[in-house]
Amino acid sequence: MVADPKSFKDIFDVFWHKMDNQYVYWDTEETNWDAIYTQYRPLFENLSFSDPDRKKAAFYFRQMTSELEDGHYRITFNNKPLLDSIINPSIARKSLEPGFHAPYNYSDIVTPYLDKGYYTAKGSIINDNALISLTTGTIKQNLLYFNCNFFSLNQSQKAGDAAIVQGLTFFFSKLNTSGKIQGIIIDLRNNYGGDIGDLNYFAGKLVTADITFGYIRSKSGLGHNGYLPWIEAKVKHDPLYQNQYPIVILTDSFTASLCETIILALKADHACTVVGEVTYGATGPLSDPNIFNSGSFDVGAFMKVETSAVEFKTLDNQVIESKGIKPDVLVPFNIPAISQGKDLQLEAAIRFLNSK
Repeated sequence: MVADPKSFKDIFDVFWHKMDNQYVYWDTEETNWDAIYTQYRPLFENLSFSDPDRKKAAFYFRQMTSELEDGHYRITFNNKPLLDSIINPSIARKSLEPGFHAPYNYSDIVTPYLDKGYYTAKGSIINDNALISLTTGTIKQNLLYFNCNFFSLNQSQKAGDAAIVQGLTFFFSKLNTSGKIQGIIIDLRNNYGGDIGDLNYFAGKLVTADITFGYIRSKSGLGHNGYLPWIEAKVKHDPLYQNQYPIVILTDSFTASLCETIILALKADHACTVVGEVTYGATGPLSDPNIFNSGSFDVGAFMKVETSAVEFKTLDNQVIESKGIKPDVLVPFNIPAISQGKDLQLEAAIRFLNSK
């Protein structure tokens, strides 16, 4: 392949071949990648580097990738006039689904349900222009609540981020405290995931043993179907914690990536119940492209492609990428209730745990 593409024909060839070698969902993907080559290569051969043709190229890339099932898939451009253009096939499809709603920050509607003395804080780690934040506390003194906007909890602790560490200390200390706590609510709504290190750091304190919750595999980097063997995906139990409380996880349409991994790990361990909406469906994690022979790549200086580094399947051998995890108790997003200050999903979680 051309290391530094100088024409749109070269750009297309680099993109097509890197996708062919490094994309991990070809075994379940319905997009015919060979047909894409036949249809689009002649179109790229006719493009110049004029601004109208650059925009036309972006349009072609959007068309080519519109049906890809990787929930993490995203193309960004380094080249004027396309700097503000982002191609995200999964969110484009979801925006057309019945019942679609924009991401919602649940913080203000949740805190009135928490007992006095709840803890909320922002940290110093930034992801997608947002500071990490968490909220934790009790509800009616007998339920323990936790929420964060993305996962970088272990990194926050390592960085000595006092505000986040204080909240984590409050939450984790309750896990080994015998008393009034009867259940745990983990609120993963509007949480798009984060650092894979939090799988063991956070979920490891909630599981009761080392747990296998699915399987992962990457590629050899040599061809369309150059897959490596499946290996077990595991979470390691932290022996300092012995959680025996029932857990309810709140989800919405934007519960994604590491959040979905945590859900599957907790469900594999014990009777974790999911309340809310179907999750986003982005289960194959992103990673440094230098680690695997699969995943994200650059196309010269023209554009960057983010795509999952490994393929994930569940214990029953189901690939749920782009499909998501169905809740055990479906409670749709409800604008009229929210406008009245009512969190119907949280209320359902409270009722469920109090019935135990």
